[in-house]
Amino acid sequence: MMDKLFLESYLMMNMEITFAGVRAWFDMAGMVMDDVPLFRALLLPEKMVIEDQAEFTRLIIYRYEDVFYQVNRTCFSTDGDADPLRDEYDPIHQLLIRLMNTLSLSGEQNAMIDLGLELNLDRKRETPLYPSLHSFF
Repeated sequence: MMDKLFLESYLMMNMEITFAGVRAWFDMAGMVMDDVPLFRALLLPEKMVIEDQAEFTRLIIYRYEDVFYQVNRTCFSTDGDADPLRDEYDPIHQLLIRLMNTLSLSGEQNAMIDLGLELNLDRKRETPLYPSLHSFF
């Protein structure tokens, strides 16, 4: 089941919604999460707290019937730069997609190594791209 959930999340993040859009969607649906738990849940749904897995799975699987999901989809965007919820080039969104790709092709260990390296580099930047994810590890 969690493999199917990862696949659904991967497809959804690549084609339908941004990371900021997912956060807004979950907030509207009453499943409020900070960036680190949400990032971890999308990247590694099998590592979620058991109590949250059912609700998370329901939201992802039945997203097309969810009005909060529909409001935050990228397909309704006419100008991505004007709306940060639909910005497909947001650094966190791009990092998540890249790590999902690494996870599906090379496995969890390689994805976590890539994430660790990227976050270490980000901490050294004058203007970090992922400050809300620095506490991931």
